[in-house]
Amino acid sequence: MKKNAILLLGATGNTGGYLASLLLEYSSAALKVASRSETKAAVLAEALNRRFPGGRASPAVVDAASPASLAAALPGTDLLVAASSTSAHVEAAAGACLSAGVDYFDVQYSASKVAFLQSQAGAIENARRCFITDGGFHPGLPAVLVRWGAARFDQLTSANVGSVIKIDWRPLEIGPETVAEMIGEFGAFQSFFYKEGRWKKARMDIVVDHIKMDFGPPFGRQVAAPMMLEEMRRLPESIPGLRETGFFVGGFNWFTDWFIMPLGMIVHKVSRPAAEKFIGPLLLWSLKTFSHPPYDTRLKLEAGGRKDGEERALHLLLSHPDGYFFTAAPAAAAILQWLDGTIRKPGLYTQGEIVEPERLLKDIEQMGISVKQAWYP
Repeated sequence: MKKNAILLLGATGNTGGYLASLLLEYSSAALKVASRSETKAAVLAEALNRRFPGGRASPAVVDAASPASLAAALPGTDLLVAASSTSAHVEAAAGACLSAGVDYFDVQYSASKVAFLQSQAGAIENARRCFITDGGFHPGLPAVLVRWGAARFDQLTSANVGSVIKIDWRPLEIGPETVAEMIGEFGAFQSFFYKEGRWKKARMDIVVDHIKMDFGPPFGRQVAAPMMLEEMRRLPESIPGLRETGFFVGGFNWFTDWFIMPLGMIVHKVSRPAAEKFIGPLLLWSLKTFSHPPYDTRLKLEAGGRKDGEERALHLLLSHPDGYFFTAAPAAAAILQWLDGTIRKPGLYTQGEIVEPERLLKDIEQMGISVKQAWYP
């Protein structure tokens, strides 16, 4: 049987390194680990082949911004996985995949990336290619949790998903492209939640539209703000009777949340280059300076509805101490479903809407993500 070959962009990065290891551990796929540095790619491939059998990792030198570089790396490849720190090169990557007849998967959060891919939806469909965007943790898992919850109720009426991300930023290598992309999303941030049968825009001048969610010790109840994810948009259509849903994101730390981010949004409205130049370094400094233990990454579903003729509540809490691993594991689990053909069908999809929820949660638990559920009267 033909083995699938995957080209992994950003393989030497924080998320890409974990993703490379998980794909080799849990699949039989061949893996081209790509980097702009020939040395880094070769060192990584050698290290992976020492850990995993079959000599399935090979180095590839690829500049994601260069269509010619991508075109040279894609022959013999079935799937391109974009785990690089920036989504700015999506146009080149998507175009190269369509030209080469290769499927596509990415793990970046970017409104402009999604908008571009949506503009190419017809071409993707016509080329009979499978493109999956917004993979990973968030985006990637919130809609999966809602769909998982819906299968456990006779009628799901509410399903809110919240996250808390407490990372030790100090030892992490975060390049200027990543920081610039974080700043760029200030201008695209959409704060919507679904309630009383319609999507509502949160009032950001007050916290009345924020929620408080208990993430368990040592974090307890945290305030979280609405954050629109593309994968959530069609849930009310696909789950009849759902009256309340949304994704709510917790903060980084008090200084970043209340000073740097509001300042960044104001400056971004005036000039994105100025925001990237001046606010970017301040953002990185504040993350490294004011983020303190305890550290952990958590994602929680709080769902309610009717089950066996009674009103019940179901909570599902996912956690892992490393946010980058938490991004890589769901992406790897989704790619496993692509590899065996479960979700390999023509069109453009988000990870959250196309994967099989039950299997994905079982797979990420096996990979090391803590998954705990509890029913309440």
